[in-house]
Amino acid sequence: MKTSRIWTLGASAALLAATLATPALSQETIRIIGHRSPPNEYYTGAMQKALPEGRVSVELMPIDKEMELASITMSSKSDAIDVLYLTDSSLKRFAANGWLEPLDDLWAKYKEEYKLDDFPPAIMEAVSYDGHIYSMPVLTNTELFFYRKDLFDEAGIAAPKTMDDYQNAAAKLDSGRMSGTIMSLKPVDAALNETHWYLNAVGDGWFDENWRPIFNQEAGVKAITRMKEMSEFAPRGFTSHANDESTINLQQGLAAMGLQWFTRAASMDDPQKSRVVGKIDWVAPPGGGARVANDGFAISAFSSGDKEEMFRMLAEASSVDSMIKGAEFSMPPRLSVLQNEELSEKYRWYPAARAALEDGKPFPALPDFNDVGDIVTRHVLRAVTGEVEVKAALDQAAKETEELLASRGYYKN
Repeated sequence: MKTSRIWTLGASAALLAATLATPALSQETIRIIGHRSPPNEYYTGAMQKALPEGRVSVELMPIDKEMELASITMSSKSDAIDVLYLTDSSLKRFAANGWLEPLDDLWAKYKEEYKLDDFPPAIMEAVSYDGHIYSMPVLTNTELFFYRKDLFDEAGIAAPKTMDDYQNAAAKLDSGRMSGTIMSLKPVDAALNETHWYLNAVGDGWFDENWRPIFNQEAGVKAITRMKEMSEFAPRGFTSHANDESTINLQQGLAAMGLQWFTRAASMDDPQKSRVVGKIDWVAPPGGGARVANDGFAISAFSSGDKEEMFRMLAEASSVDSMIKGAEFSMPPRLSVLQNEELSEKYRWYPAARAALEDGKPFPALPDFNDVGDIVTRHVLRAVTGEVEVKAALDQAAKETEELLASRGYYKN
């Protein structure tokens, strides 16, 4: 442990020194860092095209390296980075630390020119912190409700709109050969996503306005009780299932429906992987409130460059036309693009994605939410598997959550 710690500190110091020692490109050059992926390659390329050749320098790298570089650079208040890629969870942390430039004034100034009201409320919530906008959304993922339309039609069941509809349909289609629903409760991320949906669709969410837990109150207990009931129709081993396992269960006809990410929709129609090609359909998750995840590009608060020019560069790269082209690589967060007829024909799950974006919810804007999620999902699993009564499990989760947040200065008293 001691050796590892020394190495980490040494590597971080070396990385900071290398960053600060990077030769100045030119006073006019905008330096962008980001996570290497096909969508980011496309959008950073669009940023380079938005300004004259040579004005934009792009460095893409693995996400852990980017986060390390960004954290070291920002914490030193260096102006070595101008624009950076951030996930919605990392954005909250960076914004809370005062490392990002608020974009509210520029957003209002260019709202009409760049059609910035085309982003739905759930997306704007994901790129905001403490009432301020900090990022230009470019990459979005949302959870959809996958269901076997052929089996629903045969059984005379309509696509579910409410959690009662969902439970009734799962009970009707559950059999020895096929589970009524997938359920992804592998700690932490998969279980956190499923819990988030239930707490929003059935309960009243996670916290009150002062970050005090409310998930252990009556509505939250009802939500996790419903999850426990639904687990009766889930595949064996659901507490160790995440996205891959649930995707396979749907593809192989081993489950009739359930919550899964937009990015898994195309694989349902892949004849090399799926036995249910053309049989799956999609709607917005019953009851609403399923997770919306959004990544984007933010401007460093410490950049000495022209931040208005940077904002316009970001807006050009995320324009309607740009996102129509970028739909090949990722789900576009603009409603008008999701409504595009050609794209809807090419990607038949797009109409459901649009609906899911409009009533979905990002994780709470809490910089320490991942740590809270680790606590809550541990106790939710104990409740769902019957190890502990639901109310007792949630009370203990709330107690530990309050202790954690109090230790990190969230409460005045």
